[in-house]
Amino acid sequence: MIAKFRNKINYGKIFSILAFGSFFLILLYGHNLTWAQKGGYPNKPVKIVIPFNPGGFTDLSIRTMTAYLSQELGVPVVIVNKGGANGMIGAGLVLKARPDGYTILAGADPPLIYGPLGSPNPGYDPFKDFLPLGGLGASPHVFTVHASSPFKTVADFVNGAKKNPGKLTAGLTQLDVRLMFAKFKKAAGVDVKIIPFQRTSELISALLGKHVDLMGSTWANSRAYVEADEIRMLFLNFPVPGYSTPTFAEAGYPEAQTTVTRNGLLVSAKTPKPIYEKLVLTIERLSKNPELHKKWVRMGLMPDYKNPTEFTADLKRKWDIVSKLMKEMGLGNK
Repeated sequence: MIAKFRNKINYGKIFSILAFGSFFLILLYGHNLTWAQKGGYPNKPVKIVIPFNPGGFTDLSIRTMTAYLSQELGVPVVIVNKGGANGMIGAGLVLKARPDGYTILAGADPPLIYGPLGSPNPGYDPFKDFLPLGGLGASPHVFTVHASSPFKTVADFVNGAKKNPGKLTAGLTQLDVRLMFAKFKKAAGVDVKIIPFQRTSELISALLGKHVDLMGSTWANSRAYVEADEIRMLFLNFPVPGYSTPTFAEAGYPEAQTTVTRNGLLVSAKTPKPIYEKLVLTIERLSKNPELHKKWVRMGLMPDYKNPTEFTADLKRKWDIVSKLMKEMGLGNK
C-alpha cells in the first residue's frame, strides 16, 4: 500500500516547487536586506546627544541645524542634553546606545580631548570608539568685561591685576578656557582669581551683575551681549570678523594662543558602514546650505566644514597641544 502510494508521488515536481520557493525566499530576503541597509535608514527619529547643558555654543548651533538635518533625513531629529564630566557622560551615553546610526554625538573638544586627558579612567578611546561624521564650524574664545569696566585694553587689565594682586576675578567655564587663561596669567605675571562656572548662562549673569571682573567664553556665547554693548571684548585667541580686538599674540602673550573650539558630529565606531557613509554624505551636503550658514554666523559660529579625515587630523593636533599644555600646568593623567 505504502509502496503504491510512493509510486504516485511526483518527486521531480515537489523538488521544483521547493527549489523555486527557496529561490523566491532568498530573493525576497536579499531584497529586504539591501533595502534595510540602503533605503531603510532612517525610518524613525534620530537622536543627537549634546554632552552639555542647554544654552551653550554647541547646544545653540546644533539646535539651529536640526530642522535642516531632519529635512535631509526625512525623519524627526531630537536633541538630548546630557551634561557633566567635560562631556564624557554624554559621550558614554552614545556608546551605550545601539550602534545603528540613530544616536549621534555632538561636540568635539571636551568629550574627545579635555575629558579623556583629564580623567584617569575615561572609559573610552576617542579615536578608536568614535567615527567622525564631519566638522561643522568653529568659535573663537573671547575674554570680556562689563561695559562699565574701567579696563579698556589688555594692558589696563594687566596693570589693574598687578596693582591688586588676587583681588580681580575671572569667571571661566570649559577646561580649555581655564588652561588658556592660566597660560595668560603666567605670561603676564598676574594673580587673578579663577572662578569656575558649570553653566554659561550663570557665568553671563555673573558678568552682567558685576560679580566677576572678566569672563572667558566662546564668541558664540558672547556675541549678542557684545553687539548690545552690554559687555566689551578685551582679547581673544583668534580674530573675529568685523572686530579689531587683539589676539593673545597681538597683545604680547603668544604663549596663551591655542586652537579654536570646533563643533562636529560623531557616531559609534561600530556603526554599519552603509549607514555611516549615508550620514557622512548628509552632513557634507548640509554643510553647504547657505541659509544655515547665515544663521550660524549670526550666532557666532564660523562655518568651516571638515570631512572626517580632516576632522580627525584636527582633533589629533589639538590632543597633542592640550596634552603638552596640561603637563606643563601639572594637570591631567596623560
